[in-house]
Amino acid sequence: MEIASQEVIRVASDWIMAGHARNGPLLASLSEELDPLSVFTFASASNSNLTLQELLGHLTDVIPCPVTESKPSGFQEGDLAWVVDNPNVDIPAAGKTSIRITVVLHRSGGEWRVVHGHLSEGVDHAEANLA
Repeated sequence: MEIASQEVIRVASDWIMAGHARNGPLLASLSEELDPLSVFTFASASNSNLTLQELLGHLTDVIPCPVTESKPSGFQEGDLAWVVDNPNVDIPAAGKTSIRITVVLHRSGGEWRVVHGHLSEGVDHAEANLA
């Protein structure tokens, strides 16, 4: 296993930024749908287990949320890579919040594509009544 290449980090970062900018065409071009019926992404919200097509549809329904303090890092082994990030997003009318993102990539035909993504909001334990 080795540290993710700059190409892997770039593709993952571009995918993350495209999602938060609500740029469906760019997000689709950086994705590989292995099975049109399988879960492509999920988040901490209810009903957020989405296929790639459902994710693309969802992006048209929500406003962009700028991402700041993004510092993706990851690993790769052969044609498989994973990247994690813990940036902040600025949610209109709600303010900034920390999020956690994991992106899994697969290299096919020499090109890295995202095959799965996960997003969850970082919630303080006291806020979540876990303290």
